[in-house]
Amino acid sequence: MNEIRDDIARYIKHAAYAGKIVRFRNQKERDALLAWLAESQFAESTPRPAPLHLSEKIAACDLCGTGLSKKNGYGTGKSGVMVILNAPRLISPEEKRMLKTEAVELMKKMLGAIDLEAEQCYITNIIKCDQDVAVRPSAMYKNCAAFLRDEFNLIQPHTVIVMGQIIPLKDLINASSEVKWFNTEHPVTMLKNPELKKGAWNTLKEAKKRIDMLKDKR
Repeated sequence: MNEIRDDIARYIKHAAYAGKIVRFRNQKERDALLAWLAESQFAESTPRPAPLHLSEKIAACDLCGTGLSKKNGYGTGKSGVMVILNAPRLISPEEKRMLKTEAVELMKKMLGAIDLEAEQCYITNIIKCDQDVAVRPSAMYKNCAAFLRDEFNLIQPHTVIVMGQIIPLKDLINASSEVKWFNTEHPVTMLKNPELKKGAWNTLKEAKKRIDMLKDKR
């Protein structure tokens, strides 16, 4: 019963975050489900950022310029694993476009190698807009820090895999001592430097030990 309740609670949270509508057949059914969730161990004791409002804030942000495309998070986060991407800046926009599909497939293979489905994780970017703008990286990290922190608080991961430079996340890491953090190269970097895949695999094996240990405790 608790597992079913867990799935429903997570679905409702994810549906709201994705801007989706949870439909009910009538008001009675809606009230009954909300009352049931309120009594469960998954009821929120403190308010969280409104997911839809967060997406709107990201879309409306113009600190790095106007008219920039924004990157939304992907996945339910049900696995308790959050993947944070920090794309390398030394790769040209053309290379990024050319390698994008291959990089996504490599990332999925990396997660699959430790028995994780991308859809069950929560995958996001440190920087929420196009990085190829005339803004210093340090300023972009600062502009996006609050958005990433809100995503982190919504997902509440037990494990985080950072693909790319991890230094900009030191404040978030220091504030989440109960979360285990792992760091690999970005998939695009590994595509250009295949010899780096071995180091990434060793890191992923350590992440799998952590995830399996938590599963055994349930």
